[in-house]
Amino acid sequence: MPLNNSSPANSVKSDPPAGRKPATFHGIGVSAGIVIGHALLIGRAYPEVTEGAIAPTAVAAEVTRYQDAITLSRHQLIELKQRVLEALGEKDAGIFDAHLMLLNDRAITSEVEQEIAAGHRNAEGVFHRVMERHMSALQGVENPYIRDRLVDIRDVTGRVLRNLRGDAPTDLTHLSDPRILIAPDLSPSETAAMDKVNVIGFVTAIGSQTSHTAIMARSMGIPAVVGARDALDQVNSGDLVILDGFRGLLIAHPDPDQLEDYQRRLKAQEVWFHNLEAEATLPAETLDGFRVQLAANIELAEDVDGIKRSYGVGVGLFRTEYLFLNHAVLPDEDCQFEAYRRAAEEIYPQSVIIRTLDIGGDKFLSHLNLPQELNPFLGVRAIRFCLSRPDIFLQQLRAILRASAHGKVRLLFPMVATMEELDQALVLLDRARRELDTRGLDYNHHLDIGIMIEVPAAVMIADRLAAKVDFFSIGTNDLIQYSLAADRSNPAINYLYQPTHPAIIRFLQQTSQAATQNGIWVSVCGEMASDPILAPLILGLGIQELSMNPRAIAQVKRLIRHMRMIEAEELVRQALQRDTAAEIRTLCEAFVHRVAPDLLGS
Repeated sequence: MPLNNSSPANSVKSDPPAGRKPATFHGIGVSAGIVIGHALLIGRAYPEVTEGAIAPTAVAAEVTRYQDAITLSRHQLIELKQRVLEALGEKDAGIFDAHLMLLNDRAITSEVEQEIAAGHRNAEGVFHRVMERHMSALQGVENPYIRDRLVDIRDVTGRVLRNLRGDAPTDLTHLSDPRILIAPDLSPSETAAMDKVNVIGFVTAIGSQTSHTAIMARSMGIPAVVGARDALDQVNSGDLVILDGFRGLLIAHPDPDQLEDYQRRLKAQEVWFHNLEAEATLPAETLDGFRVQLAANIELAEDVDGIKRSYGVGVGLFRTEYLFLNHAVLPDEDCQFEAYRRAAEEIYPQSVIIRTLDIGGDKFLSHLNLPQELNPFLGVRAIRFCLSRPDIFLQQLRAILRASAHGKVRLLFPMVATMEELDQALVLLDRARRELDTRGLDYNHHLDIGIMIEVPAAVMIADRLAAKVDFFSIGTNDLIQYSLAADRSNPAINYLYQPTHPAIIRFLQQTSQAATQNGIWVSVCGEMASDPILAPLILGLGIQELSMNPRAIAQVKRLIRHMRMIEAEELVRQALQRDTAAEIRTLCEAFVHRVAPDLLGS
């Protein structure tokens, strides 16, 4: 949710220019909030490149020019990282580590220098060709994480090319007045460098909920819409626009009625922020007395402090793969232990659920030299990878067990599909315990063990799996994807990525019932848990723990405090009688509109 809603741009009132009719552009709202202001149209800062020949005697100077551009780019990124660190914290500053690693990649540098020397070609052309070759190798993998890595590579490539040409970088750090940015895309460095006072919102032609642009927008509390392609052709700098991050809309040249309506919404938004802040640390309890457990999803141990301080909740999902992804080499047992221990100690007396390495699919470790798979989402990923590499798995299990002596730690195995996988994981866990016993190291001998329910096969045998674990955590992102055979990152079929599909509702119900019958608890940790529209449906299915993006906690808590559980159960009864995802979504929206309309930006 946006933090800055007091921009003077929000009081702008103007009739549309003569001959300019109001125009509405639809996209994906990735950061909630409403702002009104003037547009600033910017282009993607990726310069055109011409490759040309150089004299053999100029090779040494050309290589030096390339090295100087790399050094300048490195200094710029270090300065930018420090600026973001001071403004937003370590988590957001960490996105530049990948950029710096690319600049420090000796294999790429050597490749460029050798091609400059061998072909007598200019540095811009060779560097551009080499980087395009590397990007082409990743183009065929359609998933959010690889797409984000391509954004990183393009960002670094554009920076080096601009420095080779001596171009001034796009300066968004100091704007003279409040603006709503409209761009084909925004790179991580462009987003992080924005003037935090005068950039009051932004719209991009491409992007997704998982893109760096969306993540940074939520971190900075700036309303944002992505995927509004037509806006680039029909909006000009200086045009008055309304950005609605709730609905994923950009309205250009609004008429007086639209302006009046959104000025009313802005006033309601101010009340909304005040109420959210007032309720942030109150219990998540329904009007009829049902207490709901809320928790946060995190990537790094450093995220814990803000979660505890701002929301008073525990960690429902610690995605440990980011600890691996942020290291140039595999983190050893002690390095992992320190991260897990820190999270456990800082979140105490709340608990932290630590998920074992969920690598593969859309997350890769280059230093593991994993074989390229035709379909990595159906390949050696998550628990399958861990079982195939017991050396890595045992090291992590020992680190998690050791951390369990320092707080309330729970262990979670990802993407279990068969009883054999669970049995093998438990055998290795017992082995890790024995190894710690031999070393005389302490751990919690009664550590809770859970599995993620992410594939239909696990749902169908949930009653059997429940007999061997202490809890279930439903990963709705993958469960939806695998159930509907629809890659959520593929724009051609993203209409099939339907959280309210009747089959998904029945899968959640079946999993919840299996957990209840076996006396274990169940939570949802996927994106469904972060969506206030869907929270009543999940709770009505008997799932009373939701783990989510920290930014969503205040909104979901507010909804819970304004609803009754008996109403949520009735919502489920009606939903199970519907045939389509759209019908169920409409039911959920009507429910939220009735009990907490401010969450819809109404």
